[in-house]
Amino acid sequence: MLQVDFANRFVGGGVTSAGLVQEEIRFLINPELIVSRLFTEVLDHNECLIITGTEQYSEYTGYAETYRWARSHEDGSKRDSWQRRSTEIVAIDALHFRRYLDQFVPEKIRRELNKAYCGFLRPGVPSENLSAVATGNWGCGAFGGDARLKALIQILAAAVAERDVVYFTFGDSELMKDIYSMHTFLTERRLTVGEVYKLLLRYYNEECRNCSTPGPDMKLYPFIYHAVESCAETTNQPGQRTGA
Repeated sequence: MLQVDFANRFVGGGVTSAGLVQEEIRFLINPELIVSRLFTEVLDHNECLIITGTEQYSEYTGYAETYRWARSHEDGSKRDSWQRRSTEIVAIDALHFRRYLDQFVPEKIRRELNKAYCGFLRPGVPSENLSAVATGNWGCGAFGGDARLKALIQILAAAVAERDVVYFTFGDSELMKDIYSMHTFLTERRLTVGEVYKLLLRYYNEECRNCSTPGPDMKLYPFIYHAVESCAETTNQPGQRTGA
């Protein structure tokens, strides 16, 4: 699978100083990744870093303040024709939001969509040869992102890049159910990426733009469910056209 590094725009983040979250932990257990800091410039909004062949040397427990080295790790992943480990990691940096509502601004959504698409796309490679994207709550936590929005953004980007998504919710069963239900809902109703994107714009205009509180009264997923169902009811009224 293509493994997503929830990166800092300065790749590696605080791995050589005080940082110890997702990216730093990955760089510690696959220490060859640290070398990338020597020759990788700060990532631009339309750039990602793809690293192939690093080996995992350590196992660990905990996260951030509770992180502990556990034991040595024997990497059993296969090797390619160049004898590299068949491990592909993509570093994509999310925006840092200090205000919750800022992430729903159309320009910010486009930026995150383009960043994820840049990381997932492999021009010239047939879709049947592309592995799934292994990801999770990219840009959440300290970066202030909304997990449900970020999940939807990554699903949209992966759809355009013609890749499946394996989403890890880190034990959050409620988030798992929400994402699964939303994906099922959108798939069953055959909504396109463009249609979902327009729903995100509607959500900003109708719920976020003039919001005077830290967060809107209606959350994103309920808004999408309501908007799609309302449109379906209107379209299926007697005398209304139901198709081309």
